[in-house]
Amino acid sequence: MTNIPESILKEIENNEDGSFQIKSQGGFAHLTVFPSGKNGKPVRVDEVVGRLKLLGIERYERKLVEKTVKEAKAEPVALVAWTGGDAVDSRVEIDVTPDKMNVYINVHPPKFGGRILSKGDIIQILIDNKITYGLQENAIAELVEHTKYYVKTLVAKGKEPINSTNGYIKLLFDPSSTPKLAENQFGKVNYKDLRIIQSVETGSVIAEKVAPQLGQDGMDVYSNLIPFAKGTEGNWKVGANCELDENQQKLVAMIAGRPVQEKDGTIRVDEVIHLENVDYSTGNVEFPGMIIVDGNVADDFTLKTKGSLFIKKSVGRVFLYAEKDIVLSGGIMGRSGGFVEAQGNIYAKFVEQGKLKAGGNIIITEASLHSDISAKEGITVLGGRGELIGGEAVAGTHITVSKLGAVVETRTNLTVGLPPEVLDELDRMKEELKNREETLKKVRFSLNRILDHHKKEVSKEEELTIHKLRELEKKYLELCETLKTQFESVSTSFDLSESAYVSIEKNLYPRVNINFGKDKIFNSELKTYTGKYFLYVNPEGFISPTSIPPKNLKPTKDHGK
Repeated sequence: MTNIPESILKEIENNEDGSFQIKSQGGFAHLTVFPSGKNGKPVRVDEVVGRLKLLGIERYERKLVEKTVKEAKAEPVALVAWTGGDAVDSRVEIDVTPDKMNVYINVHPPKFGGRILSKGDIIQILIDNKITYGLQENAIAELVEHTKYYVKTLVAKGKEPINSTNGYIKLLFDPSSTPKLAENQFGKVNYKDLRIIQSVETGSVIAEKVAPQLGQDGMDVYSNLIPFAKGTEGNWKVGANCELDENQQKLVAMIAGRPVQEKDGTIRVDEVIHLENVDYSTGNVEFPGMIIVDGNVADDFTLKTKGSLFIKKSVGRVFLYAEKDIVLSGGIMGRSGGFVEAQGNIYAKFVEQGKLKAGGNIIITEASLHSDISAKEGITVLGGRGELIGGEAVAGTHITVSKLGAVVETRTNLTVGLPPEVLDELDRMKEELKNREETLKKVRFSLNRILDHHKKEVSKEEELTIHKLRELEKKYLELCETLKTQFESVSTSFDLSESAYVSIEKNLYPRVNINFGKDKIFNSELKTYTGKYFLYVNPEGFISPTSIPPKNLKPTKDHGK
């Protein structure tokens, strides 16, 4: 009966990844690094350094960190604390910047009846020091007239060269895939008309070369000529399905398709793959260009593309990844499973019990219900019902909804203004916590199997197994607790973004919690607000619903005063 626990223990010991924790003990930051199993991944130094930076721990010795990581002794190592006379004429100190483009002086007052320097004196001192170009005579006169001592003053300024502009490749299409949202005559936006799919016909010119433009010479404060830098020619990077014309000045599409510029500047024209359904007849799909699915995507299937992904019907528990945008004409019934991630934007009619992550914006036209959604830019839930109810919504800049929360007082959590690098680290911490908790479950399962089967007597071999399992349980329990504490600390103490805001068109219901970082939290526990409201941290440092939009919100007919 002990075979199952022993096999699980062996599996954990062999496949266990290395781990670490940083704790405050006795006023010092202690680093503990646990070794990996035979087949596991060891802890990397950059992981530890990143966590130290995130927790605000500085001035530690990197060599000590490297040594601790390398040895991985599973023992805490303290890194750093977790915290009168003769007359003297007026004189001038001259400070020339290293690039010889700016000269500052600091005038010291005379002592014991010494002489005060005149404007002419100061100019002559500069000339004697071979500073002859760009003298700021008005500034010198002002300095002398008002007898400003110990004030660092700019008195000479060089002329920066105007470098030639580099030649470049001018795109004749928009590579950003940004939605072209337009207002109608009543000031409303049709979120169904996104216009983000660009296409070209065979023979279309999609890019052209622009020549460099000549610049102008500059001069430093010593009257030395600074020649301007000559511009470089733009270089073509020609990808699939396009060719240069005979003069090498224009790029022409050889097929009808979608023009794309890759991160390295390569320009190509993508063909589009159309799929009727994604199921066992296709298997998981990975394609470098655009994917369009006309029918259904079966549960637990994966679609992955370096381009954009368009699905015309609603999906369930699926895994979707795109390096550009994901557009779902229907919605998502995640049933607390699956994952939808786009490095660009995500557009959907609705999402229920789903998990979405966007490197740009998330735009939902009907409702987000009990879902985990995060966007490095903004989240918009407008159009039909425009409801955001339950779950968690995290946005880097703003969240705009019609209705926030529910009449039945569903707990709804929002975080706004979270910097992208903090969001990425929190995601890593969540994934790490999930893995640690899974391992802890296996350990406890194995321990309970042995203890339940042998309630009175156990063999020496079983005693050793129990001891190892208890040590593992203690280790992973502490790792999980530390991660949970640090996750909560970081997620509520990030630096406040002055531009972060929440916009509500119609209703704000009770039990909505909005975190703006560093103890800036709004909670609508007992009150319903009706009408148009904005929430943001005002100059006095308070958060309260107001009809006055934040300064960074561009006024429109929908966002009036």
